[in-house]
Amino acid sequence: MKWDAIWEACKEPLRLLVLAIIPFGLAFLTEVTWPQAGVLLLVLRFIDKYLHEIGAAKKESSLTLGLTRF
Repeated sequence: MKWDAIWEACKEPLRLLVLAIIPFGLAFLTEVTWPQAGVLLLVLRFIDKYLHEIGAAKKESSLTLGLTRF
């Protein structure tokens, strides 16, 4: 069985879960509304993907991992 392929397939939902903890925790604990938390999640996802793409283009391993670091 290809464990590397399984791990690569699991990374994307895990990234989204890790990024979702911050805005939805803020919405639960503060006066941030749920739609604002959704927008914040999209912004964090955009930043994560942007850093990954910049790192891949420049061949810098520190940026390739994005915000979630995996």
